[in-house]
Amino acid sequence: MTSRCTRCSAAIVAATLLVTACEDLLPARRQAPVAAVAADSARAKPRRAAPRDSGAREATGPEAEAAFRAISQTLRRLVVAQESFFAENGAYSADLAKVGFRPLGASQVEFLWVARDGWAARATHPTLPGRDCVTFTGAGGPVPATRRLNRSPREGVVACDFLMPPQPARPAAPPAGDRASAPAPAATPVVVDTTSALDAVDPIVQMRVDLRKLALAQTAYFGTQGTYSRRVETLPLQFGWQRGVSVTLIHADPRSWTARATHHARPGKSCVIWYGKPTRRPSTATERKIPPASGVPACDD
Repeated sequence: MTSRCTRCSAAIVAATLLVTACEDLLPARRQAPVAAVAADSARAKPRRAAPRDSGAREATGPEAEAAFRAISQTLRRLVVAQESFFAENGAYSADLAKVGFRPLGASQVEFLWVARDGWAARATHPTLPGRDCVTFTGAGGPVPATRRLNRSPREGVVACDFLMPPQPARPAAPPAGDRASAPAPAATPVVVDTTSALDAVDPIVQMRVDLRKLALAQTAYFGTQGTYSRRVETLPLQFGWQRGVSVTLIHADPRSWTARATHHARPGKSCVIWYGKPTRRPSTATERKIPPASGVPACDD
């Protein structure tokens, strides 16, 4: 019995050694490199679509200067158009067609706010993405600022996201005997208009505008005091009169008031207005014009 068990054990050991030897004779199993597996996994993941080009191209150099000139002039012309509209209607408008205004070239105008006695707007150009010009007149809303450089203008002035290009240094003068190397002419500097567009408004329009604003101020004063003011200094005129304009209250009482406006550029001429039921309606200095209706100015031509 013992010898039989011994023979069985020997057979099992021999079989085990035979199997091991056979496995060593088989070709080795290949394993995929780790880098290759990682690459396959990456290829299996869906790729994100590349962002599409919006197609907006920002102009530079002379092209940008021309675009800024167009939107700046658009806003300056809009100031003049809005003042003329206010002089006739006693209010501003956000409707460009009603104002009778059209932007220059590819310029676009967006009103930021429009109140009864003021407005603000920005002008943009397709070749100037993210940059603009802004302006405002009167009261009724915040002073606007440009998008990129955060520039804010004075009333009637146009502020732009425009950086002055560096001007080339003027070359030194050649020696007296060297005539062949004459210096090239200096580049013309870019001129930025920082004057108020309100100064370009016709003096008659300016006087009519200020008399219209006087009517608004008197109405506000009457709402709190129950009478009309006899002095312009007590009225809530936050921006005062336009440059060159002088306004005088001729008469005021709890029922009515009359006033006259003059301009230093039109000596001997005036505009007048009356409101309510005055005992005597005013007339202009030269042509003796009397306003046809309450709150409507009349002016010497």
